[in-house]
Parts: sequence; C-alpha cells; structure tokens
Amino acid sequence: MEAGLKALSGLRINVTPTADDVWRRSEFHVDTLNREVSRGILDAIEDARERPSGSPVGVVVQGQRGTGKTHLLGWVREQVQSQDGYFFLVSLLDGTRFWHSVAHSMLTGLARRVDGHETQAQVFMRRLTLLTGVSFAERQALIGATPLDRPAVEALLNAIYAHAPEVAMECRHTVRALALSSVGDFRAREVGSNFLQSGEECEPGERAPWGLPREVHPPEKVVSEISRLLSLTGPSVIAVDQIDGLLAPVAKAMQAGQDAEWQDSLQLDQIANGLMDLRERTHKTLTVIAAQHATWEVIQKYAIASVQDRFVARRHLGSVPTATIGRELVARRLQPFYEAAGFTAPYDTWPIKTQAFDDAVNYKPRQLLQIVDDHIRTCVGDGVVSELAELRLPRAGATDTPVVVRPPDAELSALDQRFAELKAAATVDDVLDPGNEDLELPGLLSAGLRAWIGERGAAGRHFEQDPLPSTKPALHARLRRTLDDEAEVEAHWGFRGVSAEYHANAVLNRVRAACTEAGLANGVPSRRLFLLRNAGWPTSTKNREAVAAFEQAGGRRLTVSHNDLRVLWALRDLLAKASPDLSAWLVARQPTGEVAFLREALADAASDLPTPELAPPAPATVPAPATEPAPVDEPAQAEGQASADEPVPASVSPVRTPLRPAISLGVTFDTTEPVTVELEALRKHTAIFAGSGSGKTVLLRRIIEECALQGVSTIVLDPNNDLARLGDPWPETPAAWRPGDADKAREYLEHTDVVIYTPRRAAGRPITFQPLPDFGQLIDDVDEFEAAVDAALAALAPRAKVDGSTAKAQKGRAVLKEALVYYARRHRETSLRGFIGMLGDLPDEASEFGADATKIAADLGQSLIAATVIDPLFGGVGQPVDPGELLTPEGGKRARVSVISLIGLPNDDQKQSFVNQLQMALFAWIKRNPAGDRPLGGLFVMDEAQTFAPSGAMTACTGSTLSLASQARKYGLGLIFATQSPKGLHNQIPGNAATQFFGLLNAPVQIEAAREVARAKGGDLPGISQLRGGEFYIALEGTSFDKVRTSLCLSHHPKSPLTQEEVIRYASAGRDGNRPRTGAET
Repeated sequence: MEAGLKALSGLRINVTPTADDVWRRSEFHVDTLNREVSRGILDAIEDARERPSGSPVGVVVQGQRGTGKTHLLGWVREQVQSQDGYFFLVSLLDGTRFWHSVAHSMLTGLARRVDGHETQAQVFMRRLTLLTGVSFAERQALIGATPLDRPAVEALLNAIYAHAPEVAMECRHTVRALALSSVGDFRAREVGSNFLQSGEECEPGERAPWGLPREVHPPEKVVSEISRLLSLTGPSVIAVDQIDGLLAPVAKAMQAGQDAEWQDSLQLDQIANGLMDLRERTHKTLTVIAAQHATWEVIQKYAIASVQDRFVARRHLGSVPTATIGRELVARRLQPFYEAAGFTAPYDTWPIKTQAFDDAVNYKPRQLLQIVDDHIRTCVGDGVVSELAELRLPRAGATDTPVVVRPPDAELSALDQRFAELKAAATVDDVLDPGNEDLELPGLLSAGLRAWIGERGAAGRHFEQDPLPSTKPALHARLRRTLDDEAEVEAHWGFRGVSAEYHANAVLNRVRAACTEAGLANGVPSRRLFLLRNAGWPTSTKNREAVAAFEQAGGRRLTVSHNDLRVLWALRDLLAKASPDLSAWLVARQPTGEVAFLREALADAASDLPTPELAPPAPATVPAPATEPAPVDEPAQAEGQASADEPVPASVSPVRTPLRPAISLGVTFDTTEPVTVELEALRKHTAIFAGSGSGKTVLLRRIIEECALQGVSTIVLDPNNDLARLGDPWPETPAAWRPGDADKAREYLEHTDVVIYTPRRAAGRPITFQPLPDFGQLIDDVDEFEAAVDAALAALAPRAKVDGSTAKAQKGRAVLKEALVYYARRHRETSLRGFIGMLGDLPDEASEFGADATKIAADLGQSLIAATVIDPLFGGVGQPVDPGELLTPEGGKRARVSVISLIGLPNDDQKQSFVNQLQMALFAWIKRNPAGDRPLGGLFVMDEAQTFAPSGAMTACTGSTLSLASQARKYGLGLIFATQSPKGLHNQIPGNAATQFFGLLNAPVQIEAAREVARAKGGDLPGISQLRGGEFYIALEGTSFDKVRTSLCLSHHPKSPLTQEEVIRYASAGRDGNRPRTGAET
C-alpha cells in the first residue's frame, strides 16, 4: 500500500512529553484513561473554588515514568483555566531553595499565554479591575493598552481596598509590583519583576516612585500574596513536578535498607516542609504533586513534617487499563496524521491490528506508543507496510544505528550556499542589548541546540531541550539528557545571557535567578550553567559573593562573538524551512562547531555516544514514464512523491498566455475530460462540503491559485494555519501534477503577491477594522442602510448583553438599534468610541422609550466599554486597514492573495467579531469599487465557515455574512464557504451558492445533511463516505452532479500546517514598510 507508506513516512509520535506540553492543548486526551484520578482532581478544584478561605487537601498523582503524569497535568491546566482559574507548574531542581523555585514558577506561569493570546497575568488583571470597578482609563493602563503611571496603580489598590480591605493591606506591595511587571515600559517592568523575584534594587531609589520598599520581599510572601490576590477572581492549581530526581538517592538507600547521606536527608526534609507550608500559605489553591510511588513513600516514611496529612494519594497511574482504552489511545495519535495526509486508513489503529491490543494491559501508555512508533519507523525504513499482530518492546540493548543516508553532493552544496547567505545577511548587532536579550536570545539558542541534537544523528534521541521560555525567563535555554529513565534523573546544561549593559544589581538578580532555575549547587555535577556575557562581573560585594558561589558550584561565564550569533541566526532560518536533506547536512557539516561557546559548553555532553555516520547516497532511479496523468487520490501522497523533473524555480519568466474567463480544477472521473468553472459563475458563490482527508484544503488552494492566474485577488480566512504557504513553491516537482501544471506554478509564483496578516499578533503583520460600518456610504440606499444597521446590531448586541429573548433584553436591543440609527444618520464619520459616548448621554429624541431609554443606553455603553477592554480588537484598537489593500497587488504583480491567520484570536467570539468588522468594511469597499465589466472582482474565502454562519444561534458575524451572500454578487465579489459540517452551516448559505462541491464525509448526520442539500439541487451523492482524497461531486449552476478528480495545488502543501511561530515569521516579512513575502522569494 504505497499511499499508506507515504502517510506513515511523515508520522511522528512524541512519546516523551516535555514540561512545555503541559501548556499546550492536547489533541490526544482519552477520558477513560485514569478516570478515577481525574475525577478526584476535579472535585478538589471545585472545593478550592467554593471554600471561603484556605486551600483544600492536596492531591498526589503517583506513577512511574511513562504512565501519563505530564499529560494529566496538561489536562488539569485546561480544566482549571476553563473554570476561570489559574495554573502553575513548579519544577523543583534544588530543595534548599524551595520557595525561590515556587515563586519563580508562579511568575513564569503568569507570563504564560492562555489559549495562545493573553497571558495569565493579563487575564487576572482584567478580571481584577472589572471586579473592583476600576475606571476605564485606569484599566487600560493596568492591562498595558496605555502607559502606566502611579495614580493608576494607586487607583487599583484603592479599588481592592474597597472590595477586600484585609487583602489590600497585606498584599499592597505585591499589587504594585504585579501591575509594573506586565507593562510595556522596560524600566518599569524591571522594577516590578525584581521585587517579585526577591531581588534588590537595580538602581538605588528606583522603587520609591512606585511606592515599593527597598527591602527584599521574601519569596514565601510573594507566593502567599500572589495566591491571595488570584483567589479574588478564581481558584488556582500549583503542580509540583520533578522531585523524583532530587529524592532518588534517599529512595535508593531506603530500598537497599541503608541510611541516606545527611545532605540527602536534609533536602528531603526541606522539600517535605515546603510542600506542607505551600498548602498552608496559599488560598483557594489546590497543590498537585506528580511523583513516582517510591518518592512519595520516602516522603511518607522519613519526612520530619507530617506532610502526608496535608495530601491524599490517588490511585497509581500505571499500565493501560483495558484493550479498548489502548486502542483509543493509539487511534487518537494516528488519526490526525492520516487526516492531515489525506489518507483513509483501513481501520483506526492501522497498521496495528486490533488483536494486538489484547496485550496492551501489560504496558504503560508510553511503552505502548513507543512500540507503535518503533513499528512505523521499521515499516518506513523497510519500504513495506506490515501490520503488527503482537505487542513487543524492543529487546534490551537494541539501539538504532546512527547512520544517515548521504544525499547527492549537489543538495549538500545548495544548503552550504544557503547557510552562507543567511550568515551574511544576519542582523545581530543588538541581540545582546538589554531590551532585546529576552526576546532574541531564546530563539537563537533553541536553534543552536536543536541543530546540535540533529548533528548527533540517531544518538540525538538521548537529548531534548526545554521549549522557548516565557517573556521574562530566568534561563534562555536548557539542554537535557536522561541518565536514569526509571528514576527520572537528568543532566542539564543551562544557558542565560547577561548583557554587559546591565547595572550591577540587575546583573546580581539575573545571576541569582539563573542559578535557582538551573538547580546549580555544590556536589551536583549533573547541573551545569553557562552565563553568556561579553564583559567582566561587577565588583560590588554582593556581586562578588554571587559570582563566587556560581563558579564554586561549577558555573562558567562564556563570551559570545558576532560569528556565534550569525551562525545561530542562519540555523534558525534553515530549521524553520527544513529541507528533506537538512538532517544529513547537519550530520555532514556539524555547523554548531562554528559556535565557540556551544562547542566549549557541550564538549563532553555526548562523548560516550556513538558518532553518526553518513551512508552513501542511494543510487538514482529514472521513473518509468506515466501512461496517464497520476490521479490525486489524496494530497499528502502527491506531496511525498518526486519525479525526474527539476524542482520548481523560485523565479522564472512566465509563458504569457491569453487570460481566459474560466479556471480549470481537474478532470471528470470517468472520461478524464477537463473540469472548468467560469470566473463569472464564481460571482454567485461556491460551497464546499467535505471532511478531513477529503482534499478540501488542496481544492481551496487550487481555486485561489487559478483565480490569481486570471488576475483575481483573494482574501482568505485561515483558521488552521494550512493556507499561509500559498506563496511557497514545491521543493520538488510533484508526480501528481498534470501536463502544464509546472508552467502554471512558475507563472503563479512569479506574478502573485502573497501576504500574511495576523490580527492581534503585533510580531507578525497586525490588521484591524473599525467595529462599525461606514454608514455614510450607505445612507442613501434604504435597503443597504438597514442591512448595515442589522449587521452592526448583531455584532453589538452580544457585547452589550442584550442578545437574549427576555423582555429586558428585547427592550435593550430596541434601544440599541434606535441609538444606532440616530447616530448613523447624524454623524458623517462614525466610530464605536463615538457611539459609546453618545450612549452615555442619549438625546431625548433618539428613542421612543422616554426616560427609561437614558438609563438603558448608559448601561449599554458600560457593557460595550467592558467589551472593548476584554477584546481590544473589537474596540478598533490600532490603525484600521482599507479592505482595498487586501485586494490590490504590488506594482508588477497580477494578483494579491491576502491570508488572514486567526492565531491571535483564540476563541470563536473573537473570530466572529473580527470577521464581522472585516465583512462590513469589505461590503462598503466593494460598493465603492464594483467589478463593473470584469467577470470577477475578487474572492473572499471562509474556511470552517460554520464558525461564522452557523445554523441555529446567531453570532456576531452571521448578519454580515448573510448580507454579503445576498448582496456581494452584484458588485462582483465571489464568496467561497468551506465546511466539514454541512449540518452546522446556516441554511441560507447553500441556497446562495450556485457552485457546490461535495467530498468525503464520514459522520452519518453530516452525510444526511449533505444529501439533503444535494437533493435541493435535484441530485444525490451515492457513496460519499467512500470517496478518496481529491475526489468530489460537483454541481455547477444549471447542471447535474458530476464525479471529478481535482488537481493538486500549485503551491507547496506539506502534511503538517505551520506552527504559530512560523506563521508570525511569514507575516513579519512584509510589515514595517518592507516588501511583503511573495511566492518567488520563498
């Protein structure tokens, strides 16, 4: 099964989750695994929420390495945050500095983002200011939207005092420091952060202007006061991890019937006392300890403090409970890869046979996944898929031979040249500046460590690195090597930059924080720390003492050259655009050897491991000529194939052919005749109903690309990060391309301007629109004016809390509409801020509800103010963009494709609000700029359209979506609605779509909904659940259904979508006046 082999070739199962995985949403959670433990934790979180003070009894989650402790902690995080709570992960590396570790972990956790956007600190500050009634202007300053000053901080403190006087008095200094620690001003943030890190003033007297004392604030007080403040707005969970390695010596001594060393016994008691005090000092906080059974047994038996009385030990996490759960665990891992690859597996756990799971109960979850991963790698390596009928771990001592196949010299030379170009173009002069160090250095070090691991070949599996840290890190990077898998003992190499421009106390605070985070201590050679600093150390007494302790414990200062940074810069870009030959290039060239500080720091890190070898390249084969065009059974199959053709050049002079008013999308299934759609037909809109693995994304891309070849620009919403590569060429010519596609690809890439926008992500290419339509352009057209008012009302009503069906809500909605009409007719330029201002002082003539309207309008205004605080994009913060920019290519280009990535809008409400603003602005623009005689003026593509125009409940953008669907065609704008859920889409959408595609669907309810839509067009969809990737039923206006095989897209569409970081990097290429990224430059 060649298609299956290609799907497996891109499949990777991560069997060793890292601490950062706790902060990512898990796609693989199985509810029935560890259900009893999960229920106990949920009950404890509810206890924390409901109790008036104090904290509930803590929970101990016991389990050996590989039983799912890290995954469970990630699930706990999701649960508490979904209940308006907070989560913190404490990784203890040194029991003697217990409270420093906890305080640092809480501050790091506050800097962690919730659902990819706001940090926990921002979420907390917004909740706190709304709870305590802080004014709008002061709230904006406290959440970082405007500059912060002392009066705003004091206003917050006074508001807390009015709400909870004892909390305000006890926590006043921590309140001030928390307010400072999240602002945009570097110096103010430094003052707040140092105070919370129990540091000293960087400059004498810098704290006084903010009302903070000079004295060091003890870390245990920082923990207690942050916890108490958080408890005003919700419960918290503090998860304590990684204590097994610290207590392993005691556990081993106990198992051997011997006494532990006094240092180890002391550390045990410090940890146990700390855990006991943690529950006593926190408020509405559940403490969860994740540890091995032997570790908890040591604490119970030997700890001086009765810490076990403060915790309840839940059932052990152990082997997979049942065969059914084992199958579900594996299926959850495999299916997303198959769907992304467009491959339909014979059964959900393929290639692991169902009967194999009868033995799953004998394995831990990680062992089970390791068996599956090993089998898949064997299949790929052998080039033949075999189905596994019996679970079996690799025999002891078996290791992968560290051999990497050497690619042709030409491929290595091409990477050499690219590496040299990237080094020469690197901009590294200010990387080590104080304002940039925490932003730039983590990413560069991460690239260096990732490349270093790659250079080890198969032996690199012994290493992993910490994920990118939060915005205020104590360490910038850390490499880990597992020394004892069962006891979870690791060796660490930590790195932290310390700018030469820091004041002496700023240096002191960073040295101390780095030592704490790295677990650096005398007599612990497995913890190493390297401080990167191109200057000597300050000579104050405290600095000398801190540096002496750092060096005595084995820490070292290393310098960083410009060449070091240039190499890291080049590696970061190479890794971001990984070529198939990059792994072999890393082994062959060993580029991190050019980074002097890495070479010195990691000199002995892998000295006992085998050196990787490069095997000779496989002999080249010339493929036999195809007797007919290769069918596109599923997109991912074509992506993995190569032919003897040369790769698509990035920039080639196109063969100019006369533009035709039609686009080609594939061939008919039976006769292989071309399938074309006239451009003008796209004015009447298109609907695509197809599920995962159908080739829906490939079809969307090809439509966009074909329209661009005809000079038609497109705006496309990208909720899944799989459309941002519309400007990337294929690295090799796909075998599935049909005759002429290579020329089309060259022409498309050369003449199409692809730009990525990232609303609410300033690091990319942010974009915003006004929340109210331009009523002035519509005032003379009664129907369109009313439609615009209805669209604005639909967007504002949920934000004003009047979208319900009660009499009060209906009355509020009526006043809101009256006020909108009044404001729109009397103001030439309209804005949300201006409208809210009018609501605060509603003219008598604006409403027929008399005196009641004044109070109702004022309440509506307050609700809308709160909405703009919670969602600044709804408030129109930022410079609005003319929609025409999204549809206007740069000079010399034929068309523009504007991809709007939704990574900065984590929940549906924010997506719907933004799309509503975009659609209202777009509607006003097309009225002013109709297509005229052109067959099609532009395209607007909505992937996952059910999010924006769902059946049933109205969303903020339902009204504007339906208005566009009914009105846009007469101005020449075509809409494309793509969805996996025909039943979930508003029933007016199919009726407004003249062209319809139906692809693979599996869910019976969705199949029936699709057939119902098809019957409305006079057809049916036989065998829709048996369609393969790239196969669709298509119905053009006035025609019956045809079964077609669609064409592969012209731009690169790999198996996996871009990460958020990669999307931002793509987007940032075109901001700040730089020329946007185009296909020819990719």
